[in-house]
Amino acid sequence: MKTYFESYEQYKRQGNSMKTTTITAKQLLPALIAHMERMDRQFTLHINGQLPMPIDSLIKEAFDQCHLEQPFYTQHCEKRSYKYRQLTKNRIKVEFTLRYRMARQEEKWIVDEIQAILKKRIHPVMSTLQKILIVHDYIARTYSYERHTEGSPFAVYTFMNEKHGVCMAYALLFEKMMEVLEIPCYYVIGKAAGEGTEGHAWNMVKIDDHWYHVDVTWNDIGSIPGKEVRYRYFLVADEKMRHDHEWNEDHYPICSSEKFEAFHRLYDGCLVNTSLYYSHPGNGHLYETNFSDYPFQAKQKFPVKIQFCFYINGLVYFRNDSHNGYLYQLDLDAEELTQLSAEKVIRIYETETTLEVLYADQTTRSIQKSISADIVSQNSLIVETAENRLEVLLDTFGDGWVASVEQQADRLPIVFKSADGIELNIDDHYKQLTVDLYINRGLHIQMTSNRKNVEFKQPAQLKMPIALIPGLEQQLSKQNALEYFADEQFIYIQLYKSVTIQLKK
Repeated sequence: MKTYFESYEQYKRQGNSMKTTTITAKQLLPALIAHMERMDRQFTLHINGQLPMPIDSLIKEAFDQCHLEQPFYTQHCEKRSYKYRQLTKNRIKVEFTLRYRMARQEEKWIVDEIQAILKKRIHPVMSTLQKILIVHDYIARTYSYERHTEGSPFAVYTFMNEKHGVCMAYALLFEKMMEVLEIPCYYVIGKAAGEGTEGHAWNMVKIDDHWYHVDVTWNDIGSIPGKEVRYRYFLVADEKMRHDHEWNEDHYPICSSEKFEAFHRLYDGCLVNTSLYYSHPGNGHLYETNFSDYPFQAKQKFPVKIQFCFYINGLVYFRNDSHNGYLYQLDLDAEELTQLSAEKVIRIYETETTLEVLYADQTTRSIQKSISADIVSQNSLIVETAENRLEVLLDTFGDGWVASVEQQADRLPIVFKSADGIELNIDDHYKQLTVDLYINRGLHIQMTSNRKNVEFKQPAQLKMPIALIPGLEQQLSKQNALEYFADEQFIYIQLYKSVTIQLKK
């Protein structure tokens, strides 16, 4: 990536923020981003030093590139104006006035809504590919392209409320969801064939050190519930994307991998664990591709033509075009097909709670989504174990783990678990309990009930893989403050309350 300006991350590492008013020319871009992230409407910056170009050109260049970082905020900035005054030969005062497409309360609603949507669909143990595919399909199936909206069609708030918007809203929602999932992602501005002189927006995502294009807008085909979703522009390399898209390639990473070419001819898939079930683009038969094994292999599941493929309640539902377009279900474990109707299916679509089936005679059947043993509550995946103990999955965020649980009736002992081997067993009974663990020059463990720190009558037992925080055992042996023991792989600590274990040099 080539740019004159400092990155926002570098700017913050140097201790700068929106309170910083005196900057260099290279810091103009991150300084603007800092203010737009706060949705500041008026602010002043003093630019010191020799400028690489005229001040108007410098400001235009900064605004043109501000979408490269924090696009959810910078692209919601609708209008930008400024005036400046030369104070000395090497110091210019610039006063900015900005206007935004969303209010602060709308931003909070969007973030909360995104968190709720992802908690229902994403488990931390899923692969990066699975998470990206689920977000892509959710956006493409839920929202439709439409310029004529009551609110701004460019704003994510309008998009999520009215279920309509334009490419900017698609790409900003996708980027924000990737940010919440901690998946590296860019918001890309460019042009696309058929769009005339207007610009177009899409995304780039990173999987296993390789970058790929994702254009959810162009993969969304149709405007009614149950519309088809294609994958032609899902995880695409630069070479293929250049056929009908243009972008400033100096501003974005290179997308050279063609690993996911197998996706690009597919329509209307449904994801089951690591396998995608779909209608084969050649013969229309039900096929399966397991994306945990590379190179990917397409395998015929059943020699029946299908359309509208969905997975709920442990079963795959689809229209069987080899048998009069009737509704069928597939039990993947037993590998059994079952006919569910004797009337042709016109459309199948999914809601938050049901699978809706519309028949040719205009009747509708609702298949209720069952509430399984796994339920999502707050940030956690909860399972009642055979030992009459709630098992709660800790969400992983970088060097942190967090989970929250509520129990309505019987209050059971709890075990919090992470995919990388952390276990926290709590025998005391709580109606509500939140656990937050993170590593930052040591181990920090905060346990609260209704936002108040808890103290256990019976000690909680923390099991931590030694590899996650080398030096922890040595520090505990110096402090003599906590009871613990260790084996070759894990360290076991008794806890009565929230603690911080600093690693000292």
